Amino acid sequence: MESAELLKHIRTELQRKIEIPTPEWKTSRQWAVEWGLKQSQTNRFLNLAVEEGIMEVKKFRVPCPTRTSYPCPHYRQKPNLKPETA
Repeated sequence: MESAELLKHIRTELQRKIEIPTPEWKTSRQWAVEWGLKQSQTNRFLNLAVEEGIMEVKKFRVPCPTRTSYPCPHYRQKPNLKPETA
């Protein structure tokens, strides 16, 4: 397979693996807007929440109009956890 053909094949395969996350999965940018925090604060809280087992992270391949799909981390609360009530 020629180099250009190989690259075209790789791009085609990557486009086929596009995953659209369900609404419970949000990017750090979406969480920042929802929580009213800056991006750096949100990233810190999300990383700590993942480390503590409160939230989970998964990379979804999302479509991009100018290039092939790319992996983008999305976060959600673990389904088996319920928020504590005060």
